[in-house]
Formats: sequence, C-alpha cells, structure tokens
Amino acid sequence: MEHIIYRNADNGYTVLNLVSGEEEITCVGVFSAIAEGENIEAAGDFADHPTYGRQFKVESFEERAPEDEEAIERYLGSGAIKGVGLALAARIVRRFKEDTFRIIEEEPERLAEIKGISERKAREIAAQVSEKRDLRQAMIFLQQYGITMNLAVRVYQTYGQEVYGIIRENPYRLADDIDGVGFRTADEIASRVGIRLDSDFRIRSG
Repeated sequence: MEHIIYRNADNGYTVLNLVSGEEEITCVGVFSAIAEGENIEAAGDFADHPTYGRQFKVESFEERAPEDEEAIERYLGSGAIKGVGLALAARIVRRFKEDTFRIIEEEPERLAEIKGISERKAREIAAQVSEKRDLRQAMIFLQQYGITMNLAVRVYQTYGQEVYGIIRENPYRLADDIDGVGFRTADEIASRVGIRLDSDFRIRSG
C-alpha cells in the first residue's frame, strides 16, 4: 500500500496505489481499515474507467504481515503508528530486522534499547500496533453483518473485544448503548446474525 488517494469514512470506499513488484496499480474497493505501508493480497478484476483509466477492482483482500525489512520500515514510518516517523522506524528495523513485529508484540520493552524510545514510549508503540490489528479484525467482522464503517468504529469503541459476543448473542444492546442506533438498525443486524423473531432480547428491545 503505497498511497491512499481517496477514502470515504462512511462506507470504506477507497482509491489507493498498490506497488506489486515493479508495477504500480490503482486499486478501488471497500476496505474496512487500512493504512499506507501495509501489505495486502487482493483478488478482483481489472476494468477501464472512462476518466481515470485502468483500475483494479478489489473484491476481497487479506492482510499480509510485511515480509522484508523495507516493508516493515515503510509501515512503521507511514504515520500509522503515532510518534514513529521515518527516522525512528529506520532505527527500529536496523536493530531488530525481520524480527521487528515479534519484538513489538512479545518483548516491547526491548524497543527502549533504541535511542529516542523510552520504556513508556515502547509500551505505547506496542499498544498501538496491537490496537490496530484488533480494530481491523473487528471491522471485518462487523461489516459482514451490514454495519457501515462509521457505525463499526463506534461499536468497537463502545465494546472493544467484547463486540464479538455481543453481536452474536444480543445485538439489540446497540440500540441501548450507542446514540443514533435504533431498534430497526439493531433488528436488521440481528436478522443477519440469525436471531429468532421471538427472541426475548428482540421483544424487550421492541
């Protein structure tokens, strides 16, 4: 992911530049949560846009962990992680090489070995990397039930990692806990989840 050209925050529609080998490809599609510098494997078809030319329409994609030092450095220095710029990203990767992400996730205190990173900042960097991974997984989960990007972010901010159990067991809680979500929206989600029409949760919410 070289550059995000356009992004609609409401529905996740995104136009971006993807570098594949020596080729730079303009991609369009709906992306749950994504940042410049990330690696993805995308499936779809090429199409010719009358104004913008050849584009790759992404129908599905999977995130791939950066596989080499250059990709890891590009991701860390892309602005995706607050407080880590290009110079600091380069120092981190120079020290830990392809083991960088494992160090961040499993031994974050070792980041403090890098000049310019305190123990507190090391913990903050690790927390951000973990939070972004968790948020992305939650966005993908929520969107399969027809929840828009904007609402998905608010749902995750409200429930955190509890979101999976709440959506599967009682999505009517959204109508109680989140401003702007009413019974009808919760009922549509519940229908997609497969909750029965005579569910006690549905009756109480109604």
